[in-house]
Amino acid sequence: MAEYFVFDIAESLVRKLASFVCEEASRVYEVYDDVKGIKDTLSIVKGVLLDAEQKKEQRHGLREWIRQIQTVCLDAEDVLDGLDCQNVRKQFLKASGSTRMKVRHFFSPSNSLVFRFQMARQVKNIRRRLDKIAADGNKFGLERIEVDNRLVQRREMTYSHVDASGV
Repeated sequence: MAEYFVFDIAESLVRKLASFVCEEASRVYEVYDDVKGIKDTLSIVKGVLLDAEQKKEQRHGLREWIRQIQTVCLDAEDVLDGLDCQNVRKQFLKASGSTRMKVRHFFSPSNSLVFRFQMARQVKNIRRRLDKIAADGNKFGLERIEVDNRLVQRREMTYSHVDASGV
């Protein structure tokens, strides 16, 4: 299970990037092309990640490359969560109708104009970092491994300290 950890993060991120909500949010904040670029690059990287996981014990550089991918994926998830959160906040403000709340929001750090510029900068930074990491990955001569998710059996998470009768 540990060997699929980074692969699972990347797969989860690709699914999140492909979601309708993310697509709409990226259009609203004018970062659609960058989000699409991240998704495309991540799909390519995800294809060779399983081969990298298998070969990482023999090559120290691969371990570092995988760690960098994990870091960028986690940062990208944080940015996407921020986009989702801002979308929910925007919908709440629209539904509340309170002028006082709208004025407070306009002068707060979560102002949509300021937020748009911050998100655009963060998304472009993630795309730049991921493109660089993907280019670095070409040095390792990794092969693309296709995964059939139906064949991968995952074990349920269990904890020894939980009493079965209490569940």
